[in-house]
Amino acid sequence: MDKIASKTRRKASSASASNASRNKPAARPRIKPGTVKAKSLTRRATTAARAKAPAASPGQHLAREIARLTLNKKAFDVVILDLRGLSTATDFFVIASGATDIQIRAIRRAVEEGLQSKGIRAMHIEGEKNATWLLMDYSDVVVHIMQPRVRDYYNLEALWGDAPQEEVKD
Repeated sequence: MDKIASKTRRKASSASASNASRNKPAARPRIKPGTVKAKSLTRRATTAARAKAPAASPGQHLAREIARLTLNKKAFDVVILDLRGLSTATDFFVIASGATDIQIRAIRRAVEEGLQSKGIRAMHIEGEKNATWLLMDYSDVVVHIMQPRVRDYYNLEALWGDAPQEEVKD
C-alpha cells in the first residue's frame, strides 16, 4: 500500500510541475542589436528619458554660458549635447571648433576666465600641449574644443547620436 501511495504522490508532483511550466509566460525573443526593432526601442527609451528630464537644470545653464563664452572668441560649429539619461559620466557636452591651436587656447582661456569670475573652476583640463583637442571637465558639463579635422575624425555628435542637440549661434 505504501508503494502505491508513494507512486501516486510522485505522479501528482510531476503533474503539478508540468502544469507550472505550462502557466509560465513564454520567454521574450532576444532582439538583435542594429535591427529596426532594436532601434525603435532605443528611440522610445530616449524619448521617455527626455520626457523625464527637467526642462532647464543648472548644468544646462552652465553649458549655455560656456557656449556663449566660446562664441566670444569666434569658435564655430558650437553644439550642446544633452546626455542626461544616456551617460553617467556627465550631463552635457559642449563641442566647439577652433581653426588653429592658438585659437583653441584662446577659447579655453575665455571659458576659464569667464567662469572663474563666477566662482566656477574646471576639475580637469587636458590637451593644452597639442591643442588639437582640448577638454575641460566641469563635472556636469564637459567642454570639447577641437580643430575641424579632429572633430570630423572623432565625430562625437554621431557617437552620441541619441542625444538631443542644441546648435548655438551668435
